[in-house]
Amino acid sequence: MIVRAGTGWQYALADLSLILFLVTASALAQTNSAPKAPPPPVPPAPIAAAFTSEPVAVWSAGEGAPPLAQWLAQVAADPRLEVQIIVRFADKKRDAAVAQAVQLVAEGGPRASGARILVEPGDRAGASVSLTYASEGFTPPATAVVTAALAR
Repeated sequence: MIVRAGTGWQYALADLSLILFLVTASALAQTNSAPKAPPPPVPPAPIAAAFTSEPVAVWSAGEGAPPLAQWLAQVAADPRLEVQIIVRFADKKRDAAVAQAVQLVAEGGPRASGARILVEPGDRAGASVSLTYASEGFTPPATAVVTAALAR
C-alpha cells in the first residue's frame, strides 16, 4: 500500500482559504460595482498653486552671493519660471519689509518686474527670492499694478 503525503488537513485548509478568498472578492466586487458620482469640479486657484509648488532655485542676500539681477539672468532663462520674493519681518516692521520687497523688485531688473511678492510676519526678519514653475494659464500681473499696490 502506498501512502500519499498531504492527504490530510493541508488540503482542507487550502480549500477553506480558497473559499474565503472567493467570498471576499465577490463581496468587494458587489460593493464597488455601484457607479460613483464624479467629484465636484475644483475652481482653479493659480495663486495657491504657485505658493505650494517647490522652488527650483533660491537666492538670498549674503556674503558671496551674486547680485540679484545677475543671478536671475543666469538661472531664470526659462520663461515658465516665476519669480517669487518672500520677505519676513519681526517686531511689527511691516513697512520696512514692504520697502525691502519693492527694492528687491528694482534690483532684480526686468526679470523680477512681474514677481509675486509675499510679505509675512516671522520670528526672524529676512528676504529670499525663489523660482518656481507657474501654474498653467497664469499670467503675471503688470509691473505698474504690483508697484502701485505695494506703494499704498
